[in-house]
Amino acid sequence: MKSMMNKAMLTTLVGLALSGSAVSLAADVQDTVYDFGEAITTASRMAEKKIDVPADTTVITAETIEKGNYSKVSDALKANNVPVVQKGFAAYPELNGDTRVLVMVNGRRMNWDHLVVSGASNAVNIDQIPMENVERIEVVKGPNSALYGERAVAGVINIITKEPEEGNKTTVRAEYGTWKARKASLITQGGDTNDRYMITYSKERQNNYNYKDANGNTHEFPNSYINRDMVTARYDHNYSDDRLSVDFSRSEKKDGYGISLKNPLAGISNYPTGKHHVIDASYGVTYTFGALTEGEGTFVRAYRNTEKTDSGYGNSPYSHDLAYDVVDGQKTWKLGNHTVVAGSSYSKEHIQEANAGVSFDKKAIVKSLFVEDKWDLGSGWALNYGTRFEDHDTFGGDWASHVGLNKKISDGTHVYLSWGQAVNNPTLKMLYANTKYWKGNPDLKQEKSHTTTLGIDSQVNDKLSVSASVYDSRLKNAQSWVNGYEVKGTDDYVPGYYINANREKRRGLNLSARYKIDDSWGVRAGYRYSKIEQDTGNGFSNWEDNREPNTYSFEVSYDKNRWSVSSLVQYVTGRSEKRYTDTSYVTWDMNVNYRLNEATKFYVKGFNLTNESYEIVPSATLGAYAMPERHFVIGMEHSF
Repeated sequence: MKSMMNKAMLTTLVGLALSGSAVSLAADVQDTVYDFGEAITTASRMAEKKIDVPADTTVITAETIEKGNYSKVSDALKANNVPVVQKGFAAYPELNGDTRVLVMVNGRRMNWDHLVVSGASNAVNIDQIPMENVERIEVVKGPNSALYGERAVAGVINIITKEPEEGNKTTVRAEYGTWKARKASLITQGGDTNDRYMITYSKERQNNYNYKDANGNTHEFPNSYINRDMVTARYDHNYSDDRLSVDFSRSEKKDGYGISLKNPLAGISNYPTGKHHVIDASYGVTYTFGALTEGEGTFVRAYRNTEKTDSGYGNSPYSHDLAYDVVDGQKTWKLGNHTVVAGSSYSKEHIQEANAGVSFDKKAIVKSLFVEDKWDLGSGWALNYGTRFEDHDTFGGDWASHVGLNKKISDGTHVYLSWGQAVNNPTLKMLYANTKYWKGNPDLKQEKSHTTTLGIDSQVNDKLSVSASVYDSRLKNAQSWVNGYEVKGTDDYVPGYYINANREKRRGLNLSARYKIDDSWGVRAGYRYSKIEQDTGNGFSNWEDNREPNTYSFEVSYDKNRWSVSSLVQYVTGRSEKRYTDTSYVTWDMNVNYRLNEATKFYVKGFNLTNESYEIVPSATLGAYAMPERHFVIGMEHSF
């Protein structure tokens, strides 16, 4: 019955939109400029338009971010059709149905070699990055190990931070919402032509949220409160042609461990006394040659990421001390009709952990070299090809390569075909963990994959733009978790561990279209299809945990004078009845933005306005990962 109602609601909304009663469009995506370094990311080596890139790409622009009033990076991604898994205190992106995504900030790797949340050991909590400091977000789907090294299996998300502006400016923002959600932030910046600085600070608090169970009853999700503080600082010095940048960021979270429910129908948490205290910090210095005249293509850089965690629940504390040190650089050459980029990096990751009297202390050192060539073949044809050699002190040397063929049919249309390899090393915890509930498996092998993508982007006319891509990915030695269990009649526990489960196939389709009705109204529609199969030794079978086998999205927006309004409906269907409380759900989010003047704006945001009860990921207990029910946020921003 619920599924039928959802479908009826979606049909009604789509019908209203197609009849022209309400509709919106963002900026012309064909003219979006990509400052992707290391060939498509690093903030960056060369500016390229979407039409010149042989890949399935998305850019969330500064204008979109300004009008969207996003409080977190995960909000910005979800609002722009990039799936995000939300597990209590952690949010991590998913591309082409896969969470093996490399996340970078200005080209610097942010993925940690440890467990973020159960079942996603290669994921990164993307909300540790303060939204106040984000200029734009660049998303590239498909394997990118040839450019960025291991971890980039499903794709790359590069978050580009704001550069300090000349002159003095301070911006303050305040928000208040459901469950006593409140957030305050400040950005101050200044300087002259040669020296500039920027400092940001934000404080966020929220009480436990409410959710709806499968019977439609409302409960409080115990221990799901939020307590976060974030600060960043950056200083730039411009020489005659070059730039020196020094930056720092720190985020501290003291969130509740409300990650899953033991009994969703009664509002009982699995971890009623759990805590999650994490301090992340990053320090970096970058010298860019020719930054003021040639872009960001040649640089040397050193950075250090650290994380200290004192978390856990009951008799299972979870503490560690991490450090990740990197020195890297790249050089760009323009050689006739070739643009060549080459670079190298050295990294060392160190993890120290002490849990329940059991500890381990491990390191991993990785050295790599890469080269990429973009070859203009003429008549609208271009060929990108590159390779990377990466030497890991545990797994030895690996090559990863990619090739992309791009055909520009017209100024608004291109077709591309790409093929790429990816490598994903087992994490240090997968290999060496030594706790009551988790034992490392030093015999784990690397995951290795290859993916083929075929796509087209077209600005059909001044009003209509369309995009389509299909992909096929094959992965071997897939890493899979084996659950631990209690020994009946005793206090003993047989710990869980990771194994190589064999093979995995992922196939899918991404479609989107934008239509501009007039100068104020437009519409965006999209469809994602994802089919995932796993072979654990008895042949391939459908993966029942698939979160979004079919996703339909429809957005209406209005932008005129001082008003900017967007309304996004998403319909997910095809989920397994064995793993989810319902096979489908519909969500509706809205954002209303009113600019009083050049310096001041007010906004209201509404989430899950359909008040759906659904879970974002499956569990042995159906409904354990329940999402928040309908909620709102009001806010204001002022600059002076």
